[in-house]
Amino acid sequence: MSLRAEIRQQPRVVRRLLDEGWPEARVLGRALARAEHITIVARGSSDNAATYGKYLFESIAGVVTALAAPSLVTRYDAPPSYAKGAVIGISQSGASPDVAAVVSAARREGAVTIAFTNRARSALARSAEHVFALRAGPEREVAATKTFTATCVGLALLAATTAEARGRSALSLAGLAEAVAEAVESEADAARIARAIARAPAMIVLGRGYLYPAALETALKVKELARVWAEPYSSADFAHGPRTLLRRGMPVLLLASRGATESESRALVSSLGTKGARIYAITNDERLAERARDAILLRAPLSETLAPISFVVAGQLLAAAVARRHGRDPEKPAGLAKVTRTC
Repeated sequence: MSLRAEIRQQPRVVRRLLDEGWPEARVLGRALARAEHITIVARGSSDNAATYGKYLFESIAGVVTALAAPSLVTRYDAPPSYAKGAVIGISQSGASPDVAAVVSAARREGAVTIAFTNRARSALARSAEHVFALRAGPEREVAATKTFTATCVGLALLAATTAEARGRSALSLAGLAEAVAEAVESEADAARIARAIARAPAMIVLGRGYLYPAALETALKVKELARVWAEPYSSADFAHGPRTLLRRGMPVLLLASRGATESESRALVSSLGTKGARIYAITNDERLAERARDAILLRAPLSETLAPISFVVAGQLLAAAVARRHGRDPEKPAGLAKVTRTC
């Protein structure tokens, strides 16, 4: 199995989750509806998915959601109170001791605990009261691709069912599998942008709102696969100081969707361009794509809430293409292992 093959499996993974995951998600949504707050604990790519989950649970289900600091449990013996809340642990392998430790601590306090994992018999799964299976099939490549996407889809299912159980309008996931299928076919566009970026030693990746987690994950993939320093920011935070990092000719990758942030994103292309930055985009906004130097333009109709899922798939292809431009094998990222155990 190759990285490319695992990337191309993602439409099938999404369809499987949408076909099989709703009954399980409804049970968990009813459990989460009773929680006063949600904490999500994860590391690496899963932590980027957790950030996306925070946006979903707060905006769709109306539940205040925090990201855990695992070292408070594993190093400082100073866990916060998880009582009256819920804790969701995310790990594709289920082998991260610190993620499982937070879930175990929360379960002892009587919190609702859910393990999101691709391995139903893992340590994380045993630590939680409930398990949501990612159903992604074996993922052998070091870089998480289909398990990341499955996690995001699972979190969207769970946010939708939690909202439903709380009497709020549920999130529709219609068109998601088709949008991911379109993104998988953007390999030629990704290769073209990688040629334009060439061998730049660093780049900036920007996103706003729901697309901020997608920017985090895309930058991580560029770092993992290409060993290029890709610095991710919320485009709002970027204006608060980091903008000084811009140098003439520096590549900036902007992830931008039609919706609440579209006018801001279009303006950003122009303002960064006047600073001499080379602006590239992953977007479904034709007007923004026209203003950028080049873009992966995804045309499948999809809400701003769900756009990060398909945009990240295009970002995976771009990261692999940038790796090849630097003469590096994205199948064998240096210094990394498939399973990382942090305590």
